[in-house]
Amino acid sequence: MELRQFTYVSKVAECGSITKAAAALFISQPALSNYIGKVEEELGVRLFDRSSSPLVLTYAGEQYLKRTKKILVQMDDMDREMRDITHHLRGRIRIGFPSERIIYMLPLILAPFKKRYPGIEVVVVSGPGNRLVQQLRNGDVDFVMLPAWTRDKDIVQVEVSQEELVLVAGKGYLKKEHLLEEEGKVVNWRQVARLPLITLYKGHALRSCVEVLYQNAGLKPDIFMESHSNMLSYRLAAQGLGVAIVPEITLELMKGSMEAEAFHLAKIPVTWEVQALYREGCYMGEVEQALLEITREVLETHRKRL
Repeated sequence: MELRQFTYVSKVAECGSITKAAAALFISQPALSNYIGKVEEELGVRLFDRSSSPLVLTYAGEQYLKRTKKILVQMDDMDREMRDITHHLRGRIRIGFPSERIIYMLPLILAPFKKRYPGIEVVVVSGPGNRLVQQLRNGDVDFVMLPAWTRDKDIVQVEVSQEELVLVAGKGYLKKEHLLEEEGKVVNWRQVARLPLITLYKGHALRSCVEVLYQNAGLKPDIFMESHSNMLSYRLAAQGLGVAIVPEITLELMKGSMEAEAFHLAKIPVTWEVQALYREGCYMGEVEQALLEITREVLETHRKRL
């Protein structure tokens, strides 16, 4: 056996196609097909069911892939440890972000990180939070940056920032009765909670937080529209179609574009944790610790405060 076969089989399983996997691996399709065939011949089992499209793993292939993932994770850990011992700062780090969070966070993190570690390749993955966490478990990414996530026994969660959740509405949409008299930028939540709400679909972390806010007030939200994006919710609210609750980073992302008014949800700001997630037991070397440190520093420096 050689390490290359683990990488090749994993990529074919991920792509569901030898042609797509070959393109991703920068080798020819016939060469990859021949290589996979030789691996199967050597093992004495079929790893893929070639009668289906996309390709699916056989039972033997599923068991092989489980072992493969563990071996590749161990190899990554060994590379990191050797990098720390030799101080030969080369290699890669793979980070996953949800689609909007990457727009805000990556430009802040990448420049100072690359300045400190020019020899470390940064590989970025974007997608829904639940898929990113599964990729983390599979060993396909090293870190995932997510807000308020449920606790998992095999995932370490480290706070890198506190973000305020704010209410946005079109200019002039909120009336006097919707605001606390002594604090013009703080809403009277029991009044505002009766207004039409624009919010994310169920399954998003923010939607869960919004539901808790309404439950605590003993009210049911009057949902005008559900969306897939905080930026879309913001733009709809800016047009006077209702109110939306968004993380403070949305204010920065939407600056200069169909601006809405933003308000605190309470006198003491309502916040959630932004966390860096990584696999329990993985080796955390100098580079990995530095990534967490840089992330904390830049997010604190660039916080958008009302």
